[in-house]
Amino acid sequence: MPGDELETQGRRPTVELVLRCSSLLSDVYAAVGSSVELPCTDGVKDGLEWRRNGSVVGSGPVLNLRNASLEDAGVYTCHCSNGDPIEMLHLRLGYAPPPPDVRCWVPSYPLKALCSWTLTPDPLLPTHYITTYWYVNDDQNPAVRPCQIQSEQDRRCTLEGLDELYPVAPYLVNITAVNALGSAASILSVLLEDIVKPDPPVDVKVTPLPGKKVHVQWAPPPTWQDPESFPLKYKVNFYWGNPNTDNTMGPYESDSMVRSGVVPGRTYHIRVSAMDFLSHGQSSEWSDPVNITIPNS
Repeated sequence: MPGDELETQGRRPTVELVLRCSSLLSDVYAAVGSSVELPCTDGVKDGLEWRRNGSVVGSGPVLNLRNASLEDAGVYTCHCSNGDPIEMLHLRLGYAPPPPDVRCWVPSYPLKALCSWTLTPDPLLPTHYITTYWYVNDDQNPAVRPCQIQSEQDRRCTLEGLDELYPVAPYLVNITAVNALGSAASILSVLLEDIVKPDPPVDVKVTPLPGKKVHVQWAPPPTWQDPESFPLKYKVNFYWGNPNTDNTMGPYESDSMVRSGVVPGRTYHIRVSAMDFLSHGQSSEWSDPVNITIPNS
């Protein structure tokens, strides 16, 4: 993962049980392995019965669950002696989020960067993210900007409107994961030139030519918005039978190439990758393969 992780911090709540009420059902969040107390809050103390998903699991004004496991999750109802429900609690078990494992890359230098992240272990609970970034310079109060996400639970965000055309200092990206049991943050330092990774080339076309040759043509990825000012170079990969027979040619500065010496009757699978012209960052993934069987005549 590009960049160096500067800081990882996690905060755990002192109280592991969180209630969030609605008009009909209260959500109760608790950590796996914790002791959970489910209260029947109507004030009645005698003749109370607890059921989980309709099955009787206990009695009394408080139901105690020791070392709660994922199997204990479900809808708990407290009933009075005549069977009428008094309380409805939805117990949701999981974990406070760990620090996100963040990676960032630049598919459109120098205009836009993308960051994505994973959580290990998965919290198993609804988790949202606070995503920000700022440019590191001599300013003691740098402008903190949002890393744009489509929804609060997305695990991918976009850094747009990057001001520094040739930044000499890194950007800092802060991803904070938050759920009902706690929060944790990771801060990643990224220098844009180091994390350049174009998307794969598109519109790959292969044409057989006389003399045991093929012509391969492609277009730059549409997300690379200024190929004139920031050109790309390309490699072309040929394989037949299986990828272990592959042969890679290039790099090429143009958007086409001709290969000689192809074998008549053989089916070739051809794919193209792109890289920044100055070799910043890393190559794109390969494009989807295009297949061609060389004519026998």
